[in-house]
Amino acid sequence: MRHRDARLVCKADFDRVFAENQRARTDNLMVMARPNQVGHPRLGMVIAKRLLARAVDRNRVKRCVRESFRQVLQELPACDFVVRLIAKPIAGEEARDLSRTFKRAGHRAMAKWPCVPACEVEPEPSSN
Repeated sequence: MRHRDARLVCKADFDRVFAENQRARTDNLMVMARPNQVGHPRLGMVIAKRLLARAVDRNRVKRCVRESFRQVLQELPACDFVVRLIAKPIAGEEARDLSRTFKRAGHRAMAKWPCVPACEVEPEPSSN
């Protein structure tokens, strides 16, 4: 699996995680998780400009989150994870305890939805 395949890019995937999820958090970040059908974990991020006005700071946080996710990728269940910045982090402390938080959110999600049916796709609206 390529690292690019481990990313959430579709708005519908983000909406699905936002609608119903299990959460875990650090001081600065909240991790939301929901089981998926792809068979491997995927990551999405919401890093608000109002908390970090400078692009260089937002990009640093994104790099730290991606690296933490990459390090625990093999240990995570097949869930979609969305990381949301909830407070302005101290430089260098962005990803503290994030690996443990990914695992905790993933295990909570798998406990809540123990077996996700293989055909849990939303039906397409008919064009009658």
